[in-house]
Amino acid sequence: MNYFERAVALVSPERALRRVRARHALMHYDAATVGRRASSWKASSSDADAAAGRRDRMAFIARDMVRNTPFALRAQQVIVNNAVGDGIIPKGIIPKGENNPDELREILLNLIEKTVDKTIISADGRQNLYGLQRLAMNTITDAGEVLILREYVDDPRPGQFRLRLRVLEPDYLDSLRDGVLEGGGSIHEGIEYNAAGQRVAYHLFDQHPGTAWFKGIGWRSRSSRVPAKNVLHIYRQDRPGQNRGVSWFAPIALALQDLGDYQDAQIMRQKIAACFAAFHKRSDQLADGDDKEATSLGGSLSPGLIQSIASDEEITFSNPPDVAGYDTFTRTVLLSIAAGMGITYEALVGDLSNVNFSSARMGRMEMDRNVSSWQWLMLIPQMMHPIGDWLIEEWALMNPQNARRIKASSLNWVPPYRILVDPAREIGALREAVRAGFASRQGVVRQLGSDPERLIEEQEEDATDAKQRGLVFDSDAAAVSQSGVSQTPDPADDTTPKKDNDDGK
Repeated sequence: MNYFERAVALVSPERALRRVRARHALMHYDAATVGRRASSWKASSSDADAAAGRRDRMAFIARDMVRNTPFALRAQQVIVNNAVGDGIIPKGIIPKGENNPDELREILLNLIEKTVDKTIISADGRQNLYGLQRLAMNTITDAGEVLILREYVDDPRPGQFRLRLRVLEPDYLDSLRDGVLEGGGSIHEGIEYNAAGQRVAYHLFDQHPGTAWFKGIGWRSRSSRVPAKNVLHIYRQDRPGQNRGVSWFAPIALALQDLGDYQDAQIMRQKIAACFAAFHKRSDQLADGDDKEATSLGGSLSPGLIQSIASDEEITFSNPPDVAGYDTFTRTVLLSIAAGMGITYEALVGDLSNVNFSSARMGRMEMDRNVSSWQWLMLIPQMMHPIGDWLIEEWALMNPQNARRIKASSLNWVPPYRILVDPAREIGALREAVRAGFASRQGVVRQLGSDPERLIEEQEEDATDAKQRGLVFDSDAAAVSQSGVSQTPDPADDTTPKKDNDDGK
C-alpha cells in the first residue's frame, strides 16, 4: 500500500483493499500479483540488515546442524576445503625501481616463514595463519561472518613480531549497543559508524556470552570499544548496504531438517516392522489359558528351530514394508541443499555413480567459480590483504633503517592448489595455452596454487643438485626430449668440422 491507501484503510479498510487489488490488476508481471497463488510469498521492503533481524538464531541453528547433521558438516567441509584448503599463502611483491629486490624479497620470505607458518601468529598459540584462515571460513559458513582482532604482546622473542591475531565469532558483538551519537555518528548492533557511514569502532564483549564460565557466575553485560583499525569484519555481502553477514545455511536449513526427520521416520518404521518376526494364531480353547505352555514359541526364533503346533494353529511371518521412493526423495532434497550451498551434489554426497568425466568437469567448473569468488571477493580482500598490511607495518617498525623500502612493499596471496579432475588432459590444455600465448606461465602456476617465484627457486635448486650428482631426469627439458630421448651430446661422437691450421694441413 502507498501512503494514500494506508490513510484510506484507517477509515474504510474494504475500500482500501479494493483499491490495492484494482491497482495490481493493471500490472503486467505475474510476479507482482497479490492473489491466492502469491499467498506464500513474503514480500518485504526492508533492507538487508532488517531482513536478517534474527541472524543470531540462524547462526545457532546452523551450528546445531553442523554438530548433529552429517550433510551439514559435509557441506561446511567442502566449502572450507576448497576455499582455504592448506592455506592461502603469501608472496612478496617488490615495486619496480628497487635497486636490490632479491635481497628485500628474501628477507620478507624468511620473516613470513618465521611468523605466519608458526603458531606464534595466533593469540592463543594454537594455529598458524592457515589454521586461522580455516577457523575464519568455518565461522563464516555457519554464522555468516567472523571477526579478526589485532593484538600485541609486550615482550616478543628476538626477531619476532609483536603482532598476534585472534579469531572471534560474531557473538562477541554487543548487539544491544544501538543509538545515535553526537556529530551525526551512530551505533548499530555493536558497530559504530561516523557521520559518513564509515566504521570507526566495534563494541566487543571481553568473553563469549555463551561461555560456561560466565553461566556459572552469572552473565555480566560488559563490552569494550575497539577501534576499527584493529578489527577485520569478514562476510559475504549479497546486497548493497548490507553491514553484517547471514548464515550460509539459511536457504537450506528447513530442507536439511525435513530430510533428517524423514530419515528418522523411515528408520523407526523399519525398526518397528523388524520387531514383529512372526504371528502365532492359536485356537480359542488354548487362548483361554488351558495349555499355554504347549503353545509357547519360546519368545524368539533361532536357526534350525523345530516347533510343534496343533492342527488348528497357524504361524504367519511378517512382511516388513519397503522404502519405495526413498532414494529419489533423498536425492532431490540433497540436490537442493547442494545448490543452496553453492557446491556440487557429488561433492556433498560423494556419490560418483551417475557422472562421467564431462559431467563431473562441468559441475566442478561451476563450483570452482563459486570458490574463486569466495577467495578473491571475500577472503583475500577482506582478510588477507589487511593482514598483509599489518605484517608489513610490523616489519617496518622492526627495521627503521629500511622502513621506507619496506612500506613500499606489499604482499600478494596465492589460493590453495586446485585439484584437477583429469590431470592428463588438463595439464596438456594448460601447456598448450601457454605455448599459444593465451596464458602466462606464472598465471598457470598460480592457478594451480603455487608461488611462481618459489617454484623457480626450487627448480634451480633441483637442477643444480642433479648436475652436481650427475643425474638426468625427464623433467629437465634441456637434457631429455618430450619423447624421452636424451639430448645431451656425446663427446665421442663429435661431428663438428675442425678448423684448418694456418699452414693449410
